[in-house]
Amino acid sequence: MLETLAEIRNAAIRLLARREQSRQELRQKLGARCDEVLLEQALDALEADGYLSDARFAASYLRSKAGQGFGPMRIRADLGRKGIGSDLWQQALDEEPVDWFAQARDLARRRFAPVARDDRQTWAKRMRYLTGRGYSPDQARYALEADEDD
Repeated sequence: MLETLAEIRNAAIRLLARREQSRQELRQKLGARCDEVLLEQALDALEADGYLSDARFAASYLRSKAGQGFGPMRIRADLGRKGIGSDLWQQALDEEPVDWFAQARDLARRRFAPVARDDRQTWAKRMRYLTGRGYSPDQARYALEADEDD
């Protein structure tokens, strides 16, 4: 049990040292181990000192997941579950612009071997894969049609 403000702050800093975290993530991880009022004070202090930033977390998460081949819809949903609002999502996109169409095409080329143009069952399976990774139907269609053109 974390009883003092210093203990809570140190526990939060240890978590932040591993990777960027959102405020909500820290609240969930530390909430059961300490007083809620002290936790909010510690998180406010960490934000004021620059250790905790939801905007920095959103940008870092976007870079990481986009690099792993996830699309914008999946990343945005994940960020929402982590307590990041639409305004910070848009700010992260403005700072780290991503060509989602090109990224979907690159993922399709890495993931799938060329297939005959009339094999609609395979095409539909690939569409489901790409949309499941968070790409819009337009982005997935572009990726598969660009792959067919080569």
